[in-house]
Amino acid sequence: MELRERIVEEATERFLRLGIRNVTMDEIAVSLGISKRTVYENFKDKTELVNSCMMELSKQQELKNEQIISSSGNVVETIFFFMQEGIRIMNSINPVFFSDLKKFYPEIWITIHEESIRTNYRLTHKLLIKGLDEGLFRKDISIPIVSKLFQEQMNLISDEKVFPREEFNHAEVFKNLVINFMRGISTSRGIGIIDKIIER
Repeated sequence: MELRERIVEEATERFLRLGIRNVTMDEIAVSLGISKRTVYENFKDKTELVNSCMMELSKQQELKNEQIISSSGNVVETIFFFMQEGIRIMNSINPVFFSDLKKFYPEIWITIHEESIRTNYRLTHKLLIKGLDEGLFRKDISIPIVSKLFQEQMNLISDEKVFPREEFNHAEVFKNLVINFMRGISTSRGIGIIDKIIER
C-alpha cells in the first residue's frame, strides 16, 4: 500500500470514530510513525485529506453495493442486505463525523450529498425494475414516483427536527422505514419472502 493510501486509511478510520474536528494532522502522522511534514507533502491541507477520505469511502460503498447485488438470490434479499449494511454503518460511525463535515467542510458535504442522492436514486430505480421482473413488487407502482418517495423518506431519517437523536435510534428508524415501505410495494409472494427473512 502506498503512503498516500495509508494516510487516507488511517485518517478515515479516525474521522469516522472520533469526528473530523477532533483529529489533528499531527495525530495522524504519529499513528503512522511518519512526520507531519510527510503528511503535508502528500496533502496540502486537512481539507484535501478529508476530500480524499470521502472519495475513497464512496468508492468502497460502490464496490460493496455491487457485491451485495451479485450475491443476493432475489431483490427482497438484496434490499435486506442493504438494510443490514446501512444499520452497520449507522452504528459504527460517530454522529459527530457528519455534523463536522456539514459545518466545517460544507462544499465537500454538498458534493458528496448530491452525488449520494443521484447514486441512491439510480440504485432504487434499478432494484424496483428487478423486483417487478421477479414478480415480487406490484405491477401498478410508478417507478419514478416510488424511487423519489423512498429517497425523500431516507432524507427524513437524518433530519434532526423530525427524528432527534436523543429520542430516536436512527438504525431503528431506518429498519422501520425499509420494512414497511417494502411491504407496501410488494406482491403477496414478495411479502411472504419478507416475513420469512424477518422470522430468521
